[in-house]
Amino acid sequence: METRILEKDEWADELIRLWRLMDGKDVMIEVEALNLGDQVEAEFLPLKGLSYDHKDDVVQVWVGPLEHMINKPSKIALAVEKGRLLAIDITDADGEQHLIKPQQAVMV
Repeated sequence: METRILEKDEWADELIRLWRLMDGKDVMIEVEALNLGDQVEAEFLPLKGLSYDHKDDVVQVWVGPLEHMINKPSKIALAVEKGRLLAIDITDADGEQHLIKPQQAVMV
């Protein structure tokens, strides 16, 4: 498995590119936090949007009827294996990891 860490100036364009590749495909959102443990926020709902707003410093993920906000992201990494996206790993300012995992193969 390869981990590709995105530069901050890539975040907006790369998240839009990934959203276009995954639009309508089912994803799972997991949040890994030291104080809460691992929590599933959304389990295989269709991805409707994915973006980074640099003015508000927030990543927005729309799945099914939910909007998942990741405030003040500090790192965005892509986990890739043999050209297939396994997860988008977004760490926020509090150190919580937000994992967006496609159910179906997404080639990046």
